[in-house]
Amino acid sequence: MFGAVWRVTLGSLVCLATLVAQEAAIRVQTKLVEAPVSVTSPDGRFVEGLTARDFRVLDDGVERHITADVFDGGAARISLVIAIQTSAVPALALETIRRIGGMIQPLVIGRRGEAAVVTFDSEIAWVRDFTGNPVAIRQAVENVEKGSPLEAHLYDAVAAAADRLRDRDGRKVLLLISDDRDRGSSAKLDDAVDAVERAGIEVFAAHYAPNVSAWGSKPKGPDAIRALTEATGGRDYPFMKEGGIEKAIEDFGVEIHSQYILSFPQGADSAGRHQIVVAAPNRGGVRLRWRQAYWTDEPK
Repeated sequence: MFGAVWRVTLGSLVCLATLVAQEAAIRVQTKLVEAPVSVTSPDGRFVEGLTARDFRVLDDGVERHITADVFDGGAARISLVIAIQTSAVPALALETIRRIGGMIQPLVIGRRGEAAVVTFDSEIAWVRDFTGNPVAIRQAVENVEKGSPLEAHLYDAVAAAADRLRDRDGRKVLLLISDDRDRGSSAKLDDAVDAVERAGIEVFAAHYAPNVSAWGSKPKGPDAIRALTEATGGRDYPFMKEGGIEKAIEDFGVEIHSQYILSFPQGADSAGRHQIVVAAPNRGGVRLRWRQAYWTDEPK
């Protein structure tokens, strides 16, 4: 009798040990790095139909085993922050910006995604927290008002968006609708880049000419926008005329839905910044954009 009880108890212990081991294995496997990658042909079209075998990923110089997914293939939902500059905005630009709210859900985030809207001038103001309601998103953008003309805290807005996105599940994306200059932020450009890299955010932008007299002319090279987008694998879609921002949002949506989501186990044991390099060695002539780095905390 006692032997039977012992056998049951021993079996239970074996099962418990197995479950603990499986749970530990699952915890290790969940430490994945996701790297959205845009692949375009020499004529600028997005390349479809690639698989994990077409890519090579180096993590601090070490090749990693990867999996590949696409947005429409069941990849994690998108959390999008739309950051709109309300200072020094040409009236025509602001009028066109207000029209793009209804494009966000169908063209960018899809039915499973959520978007939040924040404005910035001399202050950072959250107009709408994350919602998947397309009407709420449209109304939040439509109701954006012109703000203080003297300052545009672009870097502070990026840092605030990174903080709001940091703990969101799935893909994290920031869309900047602004000119190409920061005026008055307490944060610096390096701080802004650091914030989005640490939070695993892709930065895209639709920037415009910074004053009424320049509206309709070609904007100068946006160094800050370029630094933010290139570091995170995003892209800038400048618009220079009425209707241009609608085309920018359309192109932005196409790119988001055309990206490959490459995932690999986090292999670095040390804390800090880790460099990612992505190649498609057997696809000559294609151009790739990807997040340049990910960060790890001190091991616990």
